[in-house]
Amino acid sequence: MDPVAIVGAGPTGIACAIELGRRGIAAVCYDRGHILDSIYHFPEEMRWFSTRDLLDIAGVPFGVPDAHPTRLETLAYYRAVAEKFGVGGGFDVSVSGRRGAGRFGAPAAILATGFFGNPRRLGVPGEDLPHVHRRFTSGYPFHDRDVVVIGGKNSASEAALDLYRHGARVTLLVRGPAISERVKYWIKPDLENRILAGAIRATFQARILEITADFVRVESPAGPESPRADAVFPLIGYQPDFALFERCGIRLEGPLRVPAHDSDTLESNVPGLYLAGAILGGTEVGHIFIENSRHHASRIAGSIEARLGYVPA
Repeated sequence: MDPVAIVGAGPTGIACAIELGRRGIAAVCYDRGHILDSIYHFPEEMRWFSTRDLLDIAGVPFGVPDAHPTRLETLAYYRAVAEKFGVGGGFDVSVSGRRGAGRFGAPAAILATGFFGNPRRLGVPGEDLPHVHRRFTSGYPFHDRDVVVIGGKNSASEAALDLYRHGARVTLLVRGPAISERVKYWIKPDLENRILAGAIRATFQARILEITADFVRVESPAGPESPRADAVFPLIGYQPDFALFERCGIRLEGPLRVPAHDSDTLESNVPGLYLAGAILGGTEVGHIFIENSRHHASRIAGSIEARLGYVPA
C-alpha cells in the first residue's frame, strides 16, 4: 500500500508521521521548502513564548537549559526527533492540479501546512515592490538605513527591536492604539521604553495608504505623514492557505473560514483527508499552537488506522 501523504514537514507533520509509524503505517512528509522550513525562516534571535515542556513531541524531552528555547535549539530538536524515528521526507515538492505532474496515490492524506508560509497582505499600492519584505530574519543588513515596520504584535515588535539594535532608523506603524497585550512579556516593555525614549519612532492608529520606492504614505489621528523607507517590513500576521483548502474540496465555514472537520478525528469533509495543527483555526490563528495541537497526531493516526483496517502487532 502507498504511504500516507503528509503535507507539511513542520513539528505537527513530523509528529503525525511518527504516530503513524508507531502503528505500523508508512507515511511520507512533503513540503514546498525543506524540513522545518517555517521555523528556519523565523528571526535569528527569536525565543519561543511557549516553554520547552510544551513544545516536545513523540515523548522525547526537549532538553535545553532555558525555559524558552531559541530558534536554533528548536531546529536541532525537531530535526533530531525526525531522524530518531526515521521520518521520511519528499521535500521541495510542488504539485499543481489534480492531474498535473507529480500526482501520486495515497490511502489517506494529512494537511499540516500551518500558516507561516502565507503572510497577510496590506492591500495597498506598492506592497510588491522589491524593498518590501514579508519575512524578517535579522536586522544586520539594515545598519544605517531607514526602515519602516508595519504591525503591533510579536513579529513586528521583535523586528523593530532587532533593527534598532543593529543601527537602523526604525519607524513602527501600528493599526491599533497601542502595542498588543499579546506581545511576549519580555519584549513589550523593552519596545515601549525604546518608543518613549524616542529611539524607535511609532505612529499608532495608522492607516497605510501606499508604499513608494522611498516612502510609506500613512494617515493617523495626528495627520498624514510619509516616513522614509529604504526597506519595509509589513509583519501583520499570517493565515492558512485557503486556496489550497478549496482546491481540495474542503468546505470553509463561518466568518473565520474554519475548515470543516470532525472534532474527534480531525477528518475534513473530504473522506480520508485530515487536518492538523494551526490551520484548524481558520483566520483565528492566535489560539492553536504547537503546545495545544501536538496531540492531534494520535487522534488522526487512530482514525487512519481504523480506516485502513490495520491490526496492531
